[in-house]
Amino acid sequence: MKRIALVIVLLALFIVAGILSMYVGAPMDVSDLRNSKGGKVKVVGSYGGHYVTNGYVYILLVGQDGYTIVGVIPYKQVLKLAGPYFQFGDTLIVEGIYDPSRKTLNITAILKGCHSAYYNPVK
Repeated sequence: MKRIALVIVLLALFIVAGILSMYVGAPMDVSDLRNSKGGKVKVVGSYGGHYVTNGYVYILLVGQDGYTIVGVIPYKQVLKLAGPYFQFGDTLIVEGIYDPSRKTLNITAILKGCHSAYYNPVK
């Protein structure tokens, strides 16, 4: 009887862990940061442009309702990821530390949306 109870409890734990794992890893929309208290986040947003200055790449990330934040990542890190001719896609998924007072995301990883623009000179 105790073994059956133990098997049922373990089975229930595995089912709950499986369901939670589907939701924990999913990125939130940039718009969801509007009411965030900050901290480590994984977000998805539309690419709104970028510029490079003082050794950093500043990326505008736009949410579904238009809420916009600035993602900041060291230029050298982007070079390692995608090379000197990097491009950003229409949608980015990034991880980082969000500061709601400045609407800034210090990007620690670009998970989707940055790639090398393969440079082929015309002959």
